[in-house]
Amino acid sequence: MVGTDIYCGYKIEKAPETLEPNDEIEGSFILENRGKKEKKLKKAFIRINELYLEKVIYKDPETGEETKKYEERKKTMKTEEIVKGDKIKAGEKKELDFKMKMPSSWSKKKRNKIKDWRLEMWFIQKSAMVASRGSHKDDATCVLPVIFNIFL
Repeated sequence: MVGTDIYCGYKIEKAPETLEPNDEIEGSFILENRGKKEKKLKKAFIRINELYLEKVIYKDPETGEETKKYEERKKTMKTEEIVKGDKIKAGEKKELDFKMKMPSSWSKKKRNKIKDWRLEMWFIQKSAMVASRGSHKDDATCVLPVIFNIFL
């Protein structure tokens, strides 16, 4: 995110090959203030999201012509707060340990209009007006190795 001096990252301890419903995942949420001033860390939290692309068909009302395109969809499955109301000094790096239980169920969307289905863990901080994954969101995004088509 442009304009933030806070960088988010993560380390997963003993990264599993695959995750099943209700498995626990643990590691460290890394926050670093690369700015020149102390920042108020309103909160830091981890969110598990289901993401995929869905084919959408648009029909022009005048010509009747159809246009197909894929649009990204996101569903938040779980959110856990790691810290609230803290401060992070200029140049300081904090590692906050976490242990998070996976959602109790999920299933890969199988319809032919769905593609690129995945579960992601996002590491998010709020030190300004808007919550973000920090200055480099890819560093704060973990694609989870999940098993598909599970219903419990």
